[in-house]
Amino acid sequence: MSEKCSIATCERLQHALCHGCKLNFCREHMFEHSLATHLQLNPLIDQTNQLQDVLKGLNHTMAIEPAFKQLELWRQKAHQTVDLYYGAKLQELELYVINKIKEQEQELIAIQARITTSSREQDTTHELIDILTLRIESLRRDINKVLQSDFPVQINPLTIDKNVINIEPLFDISKLPTVYRILNRHHQSFTSIAANDKLLLLHHQGTLLFVDESLSTFKQIQWTYGPIYDMCYSIVLQQFIIINEHEVFLLNKDNMSITKVSSIPYQQWFSCTCSNTSLYLSTQVYSSSIMEFNLLDSMAFVKKWTSPDTCVKNEAIDGMFYNNDKLALMISSDVQKSVRIELRVASSLKVVWSLQLDLIYDESQAYRFCLINNDEWLVSDHTGSRLLHISNDGKIKSIVAYQPAPCCAVKFTPNMLAVSTKSVIQLHKFL
Repeated sequence: MSEKCSIATCERLQHALCHGCKLNFCREHMFEHSLATHLQLNPLIDQTNQLQDVLKGLNHTMAIEPAFKQLELWRQKAHQTVDLYYGAKLQELELYVINKIKEQEQELIAIQARITTSSREQDTTHELIDILTLRIESLRRDINKVLQSDFPVQINPLTIDKNVINIEPLFDISKLPTVYRILNRHHQSFTSIAANDKLLLLHHQGTLLFVDESLSTFKQIQWTYGPIYDMCYSIVLQQFIIINEHEVFLLNKDNMSITKVSSIPYQQWFSCTCSNTSLYLSTQVYSSSIMEFNLLDSMAFVKKWTSPDTCVKNEAIDGMFYNNDKLALMISSDVQKSVRIELRVASSLKVVWSLQLDLIYDESQAYRFCLINNDEWLVSDHTGSRLLHISNDGKIKSIVAYQPAPCCAVKFTPNMLAVSTKSVIQLHKFL
């Protein structure tokens, strides 16, 4: 039996279904409904026309003038800092030379006194003559160095960290923007994600997808190699690295090929990260190890770190991230039922700082994190449904609730944050 029109006062039978609002209408009311929907374009047209007028009248010079003033103020203060440093080093050099001259004067007086004493007491020997001759020659060399301005001044070029000034949005998690785009995916999809500066790599229903910031599928390829434990992107290889429980794969985004890395041994792998020269892999066991492989030499083995340098007994590495010669590690303790994040020196694993996190311990799923801003970190708390913003010196900056529970996140394009949950991928756009 046919349904009636969704308009309460209409007795006519349905004619068509509006797929947008999921309501049935008769022919007449369907026409009215379509017209009403179409008329909603008018205010949108007015708004876009207004924005067009604003853009036409926008003076970019005036728009960036406040930022120019900030840069100029920074330049002036930087010059003052250099001038102060220069002045301090000038005084240090002057004091060094004055002390050297005083030492030389004292040495000359001592030599003259010894000559006078020897002459008066008539105890001159060949050995004394040799000693005095050597002292005089040494003093002459020291005086000549002063005359020739030969001082041990070592001047290194002034190196400015590229992150001193960043012209890109800062991710203030305490002011997390509303969801910009959302991608629903199958609940059995693996939650690991990775990104380069343009594309986001994710897993959905047995397929690896490359999506852009609108979450439109750019490319895709079937994945048949089992559960994905982690992913990362290698700038030097311009390929994505994917690890399952025992193997490592390279995904070429240009020709969409997946290649197993045969030079890396069969292990229980769990997390991965890259520098410009090395791939770091951690093992999926307590007392986790970290192994380093050379990206520039066919993934040749470089080094292995083991417990207790990595973590102690009954602890495991949940995740890693390389940045600026440092390795950030997420370490969970099965005994203490706790989780902490540590920043280590990549070459030695020396601890720079360590922060115990107020998380509910969950051995069934790893705690993952990503890099944001200037050497800061964002932790995905899947048990507490939160995002934790960690400063570059290992302090909590902010904590925000997040739904659905976040499994991992990654910075995606200069102003986009992608958050992976068990059911959706959500993008947040920072202005």
